[in-house]
Amino acid sequence: MSARIPLPPFPRGWFQVASSEELTPGAVVPLRAFGRDLVMFRTQGGEVRILDAYCPHMGAHLGVGGRVEQDGIRCPFHGWVFSGEGACVRIPYADTIPPKAKIRSWEARERDGLILVHHAPGDEPPSFEVPPLAEARSAAWSFHMSRRWRIRSHVQEALENIVDPAHLVAVHGILEWPRTEVEVDGHVIRARSTVRQNGPGGRVVDGVITWEGHGMGYGTIRFTGIAEVLFVNAVTPIDEELIDVRVAFWLPSDGSQRLGQALAAEICRQIEEDIPIWENKIYRPQPVLSAGEKGIMTLRKWSSQFL
Repeated sequence: MSARIPLPPFPRGWFQVASSEELTPGAVVPLRAFGRDLVMFRTQGGEVRILDAYCPHMGAHLGVGGRVEQDGIRCPFHGWVFSGEGACVRIPYADTIPPKAKIRSWEARERDGLILVHHAPGDEPPSFEVPPLAEARSAAWSFHMSRRWRIRSHVQEALENIVDPAHLVAVHGILEWPRTEVEVDGHVIRARSTVRQNGPGGRVVDGVITWEGHGMGYGTIRFTGIAEVLFVNAVTPIDEELIDVRVAFWLPSDGSQRLGQALAAEICRQIEEDIPIWENKIYRPQPVLSAGEKGIMTLRKWSSQFL
């Protein structure tokens, strides 16, 4: 736990550790997440598998020199082969396999171009699933781009920005304080903000920003007004000090893409304005809030179920 942000660093839920394009057939990729070293690979059958990184035999890192063999991974040191479920299935120079020759296997999902892993204390099974992204299955929408940042902060700190309307004016220059409503439904949180934006030609455009979070690691944010934009917002803890923030943008496939591309670039610019604040602030467990900022405490209460 960080002294600067004294919150449990590794929430329960689904978190993005890669995009599908990063894991080609037969690829082996080392990962760092939740303060642990992991190895991710794609089997010859196309399935994503994630295991703890270190071989139980002599401690080699399976993600550095390991290779895929059918539906498992071969250790680079002595050739032991482990299945996607973490069990040793072959030792090339032995007829019997020691009962303790196994590694932790992590629950993984591949959704709409994202690779997600489930984290929970005690290896508990998932209590919810990330829903499919309708836009990714629609000819009316197309993938635009993705961006990624590593930031010295906590998952909750990044999420609090979404329900913090005042910072949109002070940091990002939004014309006036947005009206933000927040509601909670179990593991899901939703926020809706009405905003006034500077549009093309200097005209002022009314817009709406809606966020739907499924646990602390995965959410979708939709913009209307100047242009329609959807982006997936994924925040994953790397260790007690760092988080991995990824965004993936989807735009309508019609002729309005130019405005959508400009808005996507502006969203990325605003994230980069937030980074030095996140990396240098402390966490206030009991912040002194003004009227209209109750959404921050609503989010904190919702987040506590995952910490």
